[in-house]
Amino acid sequence: MISQCPHCQHPFSAGHQKKIEQAYAALPMGKSLKFNCPTCQMPVEVTASPQQSAPERKAVKGNMPQPPSLNWLKTGTIADKEVLDDFSLVMVLMPNDHPGRTTIATVFEGLGYKPIFPDSAEDGINRMRFTEFAAVVLHSRYEGMLADSAFHDHMCQLPMQKRRYIYYVLVGPEFHTLYNLEALHHSANLVVNDNELPDMPIILKKSFREYDELFGPLLAALRAEGKK
Repeated sequence: MISQCPHCQHPFSAGHQKKIEQAYAALPMGKSLKFNCPTCQMPVEVTASPQQSAPERKAVKGNMPQPPSLNWLKTGTIADKEVLDDFSLVMVLMPNDHPGRTTIATVFEGLGYKPIFPDSAEDGINRMRFTEFAAVVLHSRYEGMLADSAFHDHMCQLPMQKRRYIYYVLVGPEFHTLYNLEALHHSANLVVNDNELPDMPIILKKSFREYDELFGPLLAALRAEGKK
């Protein structure tokens, strides 16, 4: 039974442990459940196995892998139906003169989302207090630099019961597209380099599919208990 994080050794709460076990129970054999430790945010992987009666802990260790190859983008194909269900609003915080701003809005509209453009970072933070957003897209230069971004700080400090239901995308010239460890480092779900914005439709479909495979069982278990 998983009782603590293999990285920071901090014990999981009884409620969190129960959610993990419920999500694990729904896994097909050989499939993995991956989640972040609620304390240190490091990734933990649990693999379903017929030989075990309780989830096996497996810490993600070793040297940091290189950013993924994007050669597959040239094919321009991936399975459809990669839209997050039951959500409709996406907040887009990008400089008004950035050519990718329209691209981002168009792509999300094509996936069934309604783009909302706040007037400022402060306006965006205020909107989040009263409106539920399924996704948020922030450009790293929206407030100068990401390290100085009040909005990014707000996203990083959101309570987990709210943050886990927001798909957070960071866009900027410094990012390596679809590099999951870089996204994790910045508390985001996806990072996209400006140069890959023309391929945003297929990037989002791939990323949404991976997100659903990773967190779908856990979110389903939480909803089954009437929790968020």
